[in-house]
Amino acid sequence: MPQPADGPHKVLLFIPHLQQGGAERQILELMRRLPPHYAPTLCLYRADDAAAHHYADYLPPGEPRHALGVDDMGPVGLARLVKLLRTEKPAILHSYRDKANLWARLAALAAPVPVVLTSVRNRYQGPLYGAAEFMLQTTSDRILTNSRGIEEELVNWSRVKPDRIQIINNFVDLEQFHPPSADERAAARGKYGFADHELVLLLPGRLAMQKHQLGLGVALSMLKRQGKLPDHVRIVLAGRRRDKIYSRIVPVGMRALGLADHITYLEPVKDMLTLYHAADALVMPSLFEGMPNAVLEAHACGLPGVVSHAANRDYIVIDGESGYESPTLDPAALAASIAKIIAASPEQRRAMGERGRAHVAEKFHPDRILEETVALYDGLMAEKGLA
Repeated sequence: MPQPADGPHKVLLFIPHLQQGGAERQILELMRRLPPHYAPTLCLYRADDAAAHHYADYLPPGEPRHALGVDDMGPVGLARLVKLLRTEKPAILHSYRDKANLWARLAALAAPVPVVLTSVRNRYQGPLYGAAEFMLQTTSDRILTNSRGIEEELVNWSRVKPDRIQIINNFVDLEQFHPPSADERAAARGKYGFADHELVLLLPGRLAMQKHQLGLGVALSMLKRQGKLPDHVRIVLAGRRRDKIYSRIVPVGMRALGLADHITYLEPVKDMLTLYHAADALVMPSLFEGMPNAVLEAHACGLPGVVSHAANRDYIVIDGESGYESPTLDPAALAASIAKIIAASPEQRRAMGERGRAHVAEKFHPDRILEETVALYDGLMAEKGLA
């Protein structure tokens, strides 16, 4: 689409915060990749410098440009968002995540915007949000999601009409996330204190029931009882302690299972590339996921993956080729998959990771994801007579 005569079309991207997470990374990837005939700007509930540091390399200068100054949306936040829409007059309002999607659509009813897009990024969001999706579906020109699992829930649970939904997968930056050279790998392992002989299995993600760290512990304890968990295997749990109760239970559970010597805990990691370079394989036994960025990024970095079916609804990991998929909530099957990764030679794990990167580069290439998004923007703008 050529540059509009009166300047680029304004796009207001709305998300609650910039805490470390998949949706936050994706909205910033979109922001920095949109072509010149779109002018994106970012709006948050509240500016949070402590959280935004995770994305210092992604944020354009001056962003986030808008913050509503509220910790949680309500009448005050809604009024401020309505005022912002009336002042900025964006051509496109594109929100990410459940609460932002709700408030963006309510604001657009009071201050109409030509194109309203809502991106649903999570599963199992509860009956209230499901009801909101049903009642407000006609206020979105398109409801976007990144995973077939979320699409099924929107259709089957929220009764959203299928023709209102479009799947656009996640960006993965194949230049940033790349397999390490020998020097990069040595430096990464040195940074985290991993010995050369250690086999490092990485589970990135907040300590939360969704990520199922305790299920991983049960599977590992099975391997230990079977004599299939060698002393040199280290499990790295990297992520913020968002769920306070669960994050306290996990270390206690791991000790009770006799795994304390195998487990390393890391706080939220800004430099995920180095952590992937330090690891030998990724483990993602989640109970539910949309499209897990960590699996895409790990494969892009040449790591094989062990994933639950719930974490692999979009077939990021090719079972038996780039890693292993096990049924969700099946610790024995998860243990068997992990045992295969442990038993594999470094060359075999490297070959699986290479196949994973090739698969991700073909199916989830960022150019294709951007092309689909821009085509949607352009098409809806044309429908509104604004092309």
